[in-house]
Amino acid sequence: MNFKNLSKKLFDFDANYPRTIISSIIFISVVLGWNIYNLKIDPSVKSMLPKNHKIVHSMEMIDELFSGSDIVIIAVESDSLFTQKTLEKLSIFQDSLESIDAIGKVTSIFNQKDIVPESGGFRLEKILDDIPRDSISQLELIKKLKQSDVIGNLVSDDLNTLCFIGQLTSSFEYNEFYFRKQIFSLVNKFNLPENFYVASLPITRATIIENMQRDIRVFTPIALGLCILLLMITFRSWTGVFLPFSVVGFSTLWTFGVMGWLDISVAFIGTLIPVMLISIANNYGIHIISHYYEFTIQDPKANRSEIIRKTIRKVGVPIMLAGLTTVISFLSLLSNTLPRVREMSLLISFGIFVAFLLSIFLIPSILSLLPRPIFLIKKPQRSRINNALVYLVENFMNYKIPILSILIIIGIWLSLGISELKVDTNPDHYFSKNSRLRIANTKIGDAFGGSAQMHILIEGDIFSPKTLQNIETLTEHMKVKHDVITKSYSIVDVIKKMNVSFNGGNPDYNVIPDDKDLITQYMFLYSITSDGDEFDLLIDDIDEPSYTQVLLRLKEVQTFTIAEIVEDTDQFIMANFYDQPPIELTGGSALLGVLSRLVLKGQFFSLWFSVIIIFSIMAIVFRSLIGGVLAIFPMVSSVIMMFGLMGYLDIPLNMTTSMLTGILVGVGVDYTVHFLWHLRDNLNHKNSIDEAIANTMMISGKGILFNGLSVVFGFSALLFSVFVPVKIFGILVISSISFCLFGALVTLPALTSLINPKFLYK
Repeated sequence: MNFKNLSKKLFDFDANYPRTIISSIIFISVVLGWNIYNLKIDPSVKSMLPKNHKIVHSMEMIDELFSGSDIVIIAVESDSLFTQKTLEKLSIFQDSLESIDAIGKVTSIFNQKDIVPESGGFRLEKILDDIPRDSISQLELIKKLKQSDVIGNLVSDDLNTLCFIGQLTSSFEYNEFYFRKQIFSLVNKFNLPENFYVASLPITRATIIENMQRDIRVFTPIALGLCILLLMITFRSWTGVFLPFSVVGFSTLWTFGVMGWLDISVAFIGTLIPVMLISIANNYGIHIISHYYEFTIQDPKANRSEIIRKTIRKVGVPIMLAGLTTVISFLSLLSNTLPRVREMSLLISFGIFVAFLLSIFLIPSILSLLPRPIFLIKKPQRSRINNALVYLVENFMNYKIPILSILIIIGIWLSLGISELKVDTNPDHYFSKNSRLRIANTKIGDAFGGSAQMHILIEGDIFSPKTLQNIETLTEHMKVKHDVITKSYSIVDVIKKMNVSFNGGNPDYNVIPDDKDLITQYMFLYSITSDGDEFDLLIDDIDEPSYTQVLLRLKEVQTFTIAEIVEDTDQFIMANFYDQPPIELTGGSALLGVLSRLVLKGQFFSLWFSVIIIFSIMAIVFRSLIGGVLAIFPMVSSVIMMFGLMGYLDIPLNMTTSMLTGILVGVGVDYTVHFLWHLRDNLNHKNSIDEAIANTMMISGKGILFNGLSVVFGFSALLFSVFVPVKIFGILVISSISFCLFGALVTLPALTSLINPKFLYK
């Protein structure tokens, strides 16, 4: 393909049909924007995984078999917890909590029963039958609590905190916002002098949705305002602001419009779409306007048609290459197994492609209808920025060898930090440590060993001694191997305690009986003695059980630790129970562990895939392997150094930072493409390599600089997010793009001057 002929055809089309182009763009915008209000927000972690993933299937089974896997934990802290006044108040609180439609069952000391041995068998006895009215009955209650299993589960070890565990029914379609409102309204009513703490995944999700909506409302105007400020500083004219700004507006509108028409919900990482498009979409327009103004200064007598033609011929090809590489870098995320990441890659790629099309069609069309920039003609002088860039590059090239050596040493040291890189996808960690949710999780974690829950789903002959022994073996292995697992509860605990009771309370019988018939008899007697719902969370059917689950409680940890638990447990199951009925580790926490592994795997695969593809394109365009290497060198260096820095600073990868490589690879290479393309063009005029570099900086340096600053300014809006990972992501993008920009404007010119590659003279 002849790129120069393509540029000429683009100009001819823009020059001949400007009004048609503008009218068509407006019409498409109205059609796409018509359905934008149908957008919905979905922060669900489960939606991040493929629908056919085994852990998604097992979680759906838990919801179906055990009345849902979502819970709400409410902890109450008081120095006078077991006084008559406090217990009467909390009893009323439990009644109020049970009246909430979404809650199927509430477990606490007010309804918990204990297995008490008696002659020839056992009886079920309420732990708290009567509220104590004096100090003696209080001491008796405390003694009773210590003899039961509630210490560490429903009452803290120091006896200052108790908790209510509400099981949310999966059969009830509840509104998470309304549910959160109900819970906090109830808690606020009973709060003080006692302290109440609430932890629940549905409440976390509702808070995330609310904050996502808030972030979108805040991000968009801030990012737009910063970009307008940058454009005013850059071009000092309303034309220079309006044209790139129109590209940003239309590309963002088209992207969200497509999401509305296709009924694509906005995931957590979807909040970044406006900022990404605002920051990246105006890059192409900045280059066009920058060169248009520069050529106007060079030749004040030229008419607007000649200036536009020269501009398109100069920047048309590098803009196409920059757009192509950016789209490819985001499309590389399609290799990721996470559907939300793939979805995000398609949407961002679409938005950037639209921005590219609008830049090469809309901006020249509008420029062809506007008069020449008179203020530039009246005062044709070089920008101080151009001169400063030339001065910086020339001085840097004078000391290129020692400075490049220092930079290489720094880069190698930073790259070593990659070995310390971790992954954390826990939604609780979206919030700061002093937030209400994190404080509650910490308090519940300290008092009861954690608020996170993991499930082991077992299918088969549930009352078989072999099955129960397998459950016990696996559970004990996990608790011994991983100290973050603090508690476990299963049908095994119930059967062992019943066996003790039927044997006169002898602790030697705290084992699983070898007789299946005896186990069946135990369960039958327990079922007719209880209220009938004691096993709702443990077995699917008391008469003919086919499934059971183990509940594991975890401390608050980063998900890379959970990922290690999941991996170790899967290996243990395969090694020890491969010939037994299916056993699966599942639940929300296990899902986060699996998600973290997939994030890490997808991150590095998409990175190297996009780097290889872009290297190949650059090598073909410049007809040189050295050209391909030089084009990707600043970008690859920036990526490696940024990941290393994240490792050193203990900044984890997550769903948000997983988009970092797409931005770095796609945007970072744009700067080198423009520099190398324009440098080769200047060398064709028989200049020396150093002279050509200086001329390139004089003509194109300002566009490259403000292109990078546009991304930095746009992503600065993320610093105003309420989400910790989003703030960190903003800092990382700002830092890494600054690295890329420095590499393209300083390091690459010095390196090019040093090696003076032959492909630049072709």
